[in-house]
Amino acid sequence: MDFAIGGMAAVCAGFFTNPLEVIKTRMQLQGELQKKNKQNIRYKNILHAGYQIVRHDGVLALQKGIVPALWVQLIMNGCRLGFYDYGLSRGYCNDKYGNVVFYKSVIVSGCGGVVGHYLSNPFYLIKTQLQSESAKAIAVGHQHHHKGTWKALSHIYFKEGVSTLAVIACAYVE
Repeated sequence: MDFAIGGMAAVCAGFFTNPLEVIKTRMQLQGELQKKNKQNIRYKNILHAGYQIVRHDGVLALQKGIVPALWVQLIMNGCRLGFYDYGLSRGYCNDKYGNVVFYKSVIVSGCGGVVGHYLSNPFYLIKTQLQSESAKAIAVGHQHHHKGTWKALSHIYFKEGVSTLAVIACAYVE
């Protein structure tokens, strides 16, 4: 039950924070490319970035990548809280007197976090690629032009295979 409740709470929060993620993603890409002298300044600051995105791509562009972003939140936080609930109900977080032991709780929750990150990472990759897509006038870096979450997953699978999705997931956990 904690998986569902925790996951849905994170999904609700993700819906409201996604516009900030879109702006952050584009500004980070711009900063990385500026370090390599490969990008002009498109976004001066957070407000300017938001204005440029709305001006060139429309207000809905601030919610780009929302579907994979919500899957990331559901899987990551659901696993973390679900593992903790499971460990607590089975006594893995308790001492012999039934008291909750901090380090055991951290280990159980940490295992849930690792599993959650591993499983959600392909969605995280697609979220970032969708969030970075923009109109040519304000484009930063390589544009992937995915037509949605599931098409992106199938594109990566058919182009690179399952091993690429697994490598991507492992790279995020490391």
